[in-house]
Amino acid sequence: MKIKRKPIITVFASVCLAFLVSGCDALMEDEDKVQAIVDSYKSADAEAFFKKFENDAVVSHAGLECFFESVNSGSTEGMNAVYQKIHELTQDIEVSCEKTDSFDMPVTIKTKDASESIETAMLEAAKEGPEAFADMPSWLLKGLDNAVDTEVIITFDTRNPDMKGYSMASNPRFLEALTAGAYPYISCTMTTCIDSENEYEYYMVAKGDTVKYSADYSLFSLEGLDMTDDDLRELEDILKDELVNATGIVSGILYGDNYIGEYMYINYDDADNLTLNRIGIINSYDRSATISLSSTIDNYESAGLTTETTDFGSGVIAKRNQDTK
Repeated sequence: MKIKRKPIITVFASVCLAFLVSGCDALMEDEDKVQAIVDSYKSADAEAFFKKFENDAVVSHAGLECFFESVNSGSTEGMNAVYQKIHELTQDIEVSCEKTDSFDMPVTIKTKDASESIETAMLEAAKEGPEAFADMPSWLLKGLDNAVDTEVIITFDTRNPDMKGYSMASNPRFLEALTAGAYPYISCTMTTCIDSENEYEYYMVAKGDTVKYSADYSLFSLEGLDMTDDDLRELEDILKDELVNATGIVSGILYGDNYIGEYMYINYDDADNLTLNRIGIINSYDRSATISLSSTIDNYESAGLTTETTDFGSGVIAKRNQDTK
């Protein structure tokens, strides 16, 4: 049987058309692609944004999906107010890229940065007490209110072997600059663990299953106790002997109308694991060890503590659960 051949010109035209439809991004220079990412971010166009960035960082991807949904919804409840503020702060972001033969492209970014002011606000909340620290949206907003103008040069990893998009996991500094330094908090949750019997309270800020910050409180009720000033000073001295202050760890005395106590704030990115092991926070000397949120919750619940995890209405918990099914 004779097979009728399709004219080669038709085949060639079809290939060209397919390339024009699916491969137009491949024709763009890297600097144009980076600018396209910034433009899609500014307009909260999630579909265009995620075409440029590969979904290879599941936790961050879920958080950014919720971020864009929040910005487009206009909601100002809970974490949505934080997302709205971040997007508002970064509408004037400017980027310029330096052409290079390397995959590592220098990118200059002019924007707002609140990374330091957010951590300052978080530490202030920890010192204020459990209620203040547990209110993550409030200290995030306070930090964002103190954002400063900045210009940074970052290295953008342009490796995209499948030609679909750049790696989110390989470009965290770019994403931090894009979000006024708040990118590490966008997909975070707050977990509260209460030990009512022993008057202990534990609060953990986690990104996915990794605990990034915590504030622990030991509270001693003074109600019904006829304590003299000397008794109170003696109790203060006992508490001060237990305090630990080191890199990434801040602790102090907490005073209230009817109680006295101590707090310990930990930034796990900065704290030394040898110190954390010495004070009983972790049982490993491994410098790369991280604190698992799920394992910590299991341990606390086994010990009879009441635990609760919230995303303050951001939707990231439901999004992650959906993505892992």
